[in-house]
Amino acid sequence: MTILHYTNLGCAIHGVCHAWCKEQDYTDPFCRNGEWWAYPVNGVMPVQIKTVMGTSCQRPVKLGLLTLFLYPDGSLAPEPESALDFRAK
Repeated sequence: MTILHYTNLGCAIHGVCHAWCKEQDYTDPFCRNGEWWAYPVNGVMPVQIKTVMGTSCQRPVKLGLLTLFLYPDGSLAPEPESALDFRAK
């Protein structure tokens, strides 16, 4: 998995959310009152991403020298065990 570089945390959250939505075939993601929402396949009402994302979908992102793991809803995720692969490189 590639670690994407971002200029700030807001851009990283936006990028992770949009990438996850694209992979899951969710459309038109948007943030309202700090919560990310998107439309599921064939859906007419948006759903909160945090209610459908699962717990193993965190992604590594780099902000300068800092590496963080984010969930698609923008929250910080714990470092997965597979992250040791990233550190070894």
